[in-house]
Amino acid sequence: MKLVHLRDSWVETPVTPKAFVHVIGLFDTSGRCIIDDTSNLLILHPDHLLSSTVVADSFSCRRRAVLQDRVKATGDTSAPLVYGTILHEIFQAAMLANRWDTEWLTDLVENIAKRHLEDLYTIKLQVPQAVEYLLSKMPELQSWAELFVSPQPNVSCAPHSLPFHMLTKCSPMQKSKQEAMKQL
Repeated sequence: MKLVHLRDSWVETPVTPKAFVHVIGLFDTSGRCIIDDTSNLLILHPDHLLSSTVVADSFSCRRRAVLQDRVKATGDTSAPLVYGTILHEIFQAAMLANRWDTEWLTDLVENIAKRHLEDLYTIKLQVPQAVEYLLSKMPELQSWAELFVSPQPNVSCAPHSLPFHMLTKCSPMQKSKQEAMKQL
């Protein structure tokens, strides 16, 4: 069993039993990690993606980010905005499931596009048109995942300047490039 102690400004973190967290830090031999203002990090609800703008806006008012998310502004809806929202949702679902195969992504795209029917109608698009466009973006998503997603961090593939939590999987070509760089 692992135990996390929150200290300093982390004491006020609204963690509840059974909340999903991601701990970036070192656990001692007894399975304990101390998170304070000088070492280690805790990410509460890591499955919720937030833009850097939302995070920055929260510094002046903690409720602002939540209110902006729940009370959407009534501005003009555009195709890039709708597609961006849908692609974000697809990416998040694929990351959570760690599934990047074409068949699964195709089903996902179709299901998510149907859930955004109202948004698509607002920009005068039918679901099949949106699905066709979204499917054209899946090879890019799959290529990104092939480079950066793996079940476990791979230390031999990580550039030395990246922190531990940013370690990535690498292809044989990347590995040979890195080995060549080490020899220099």
